Amino acid sequence: MSGKLNATCFGCQVRHSTEWCALNDEELALLDGIKIPKAYEAGTTLFHQGDDCDGIYCMSSGLVGVRRLDAAGNSTLVRLCGPGETIGYRSFLKKSGHRSTAEIMMPSVVCFIRRTTVRTLLEQNPNLGLRFLDHTLKDAEEFEDRHFESVTFTVRSRLLSLLMVLYERFGQLNENGEPVLELPISRQDIAALIGASPETISRSIGAVQDEGLAQFRGRKVLFHNLDAVLQQLPAA
Repeated sequence: MSGKLNATCFGCQVRHSTEWCALNDEELALLDGIKIPKAYEAGTTLFHQGDDCDGIYCMSSGLVGVRRLDAAGNSTLVRLCGPGETIGYRSFLKKSGHRSTAEIMMPSVVCFIRRTTVRTLLEQNPNLGLRFLDHTLKDAEEFEDRHFESVTFTVRSRLLSLLMVLYERFGQLNENGEPVLELPISRQDIAALIGASPETISRSIGAVQDEGLAQFRGRKVLFHNLDAVLQQLPAA
């Protein structure tokens, strides 16, 4: 589970932040021999909403968007997953089909672990199950936090908070030493993530630009004063 397809789980740079850090060397060797790593291009999918859950996915690199379809077939981005995150584990634990679609948002390396392998490891190592329980609780807390923010923070504040999260993951300095972010998601997806309409997002982007905090050029965001942006974020 590393950024290279031929790397082993033992050398995985993100394993410490995954459930698999609970495994001993023998169990890790079992996982390493059975996992199926694969490189994905942006726009492909790991699974679709309604598909049978044949196993779970561990992200080594890249970005995956989890989308939910409504009755009319409209797709809404509900969360983003990065390196070290496990995808599809709740469907596995519930023994149900996938309740969402996992779309590759940028080139990624993801390891697939079959259902039988996960079951074997759970039976051998109860600590692995506790790690999945911790993950479930963390997801629940994140959902509560997002709901709290949606009813207490302004759209502008939520936009700036999301931009800082994305900058921390994908930002860099340009040739002039200025902080720049190439947005990996569309403005419509940004609106979905922070619970606002695309029109409201457009107005908030205009306000941020008028204030001189950032400049938007397509999907590229140039931050004129990163410290000033950080000072605008609501207190945690």
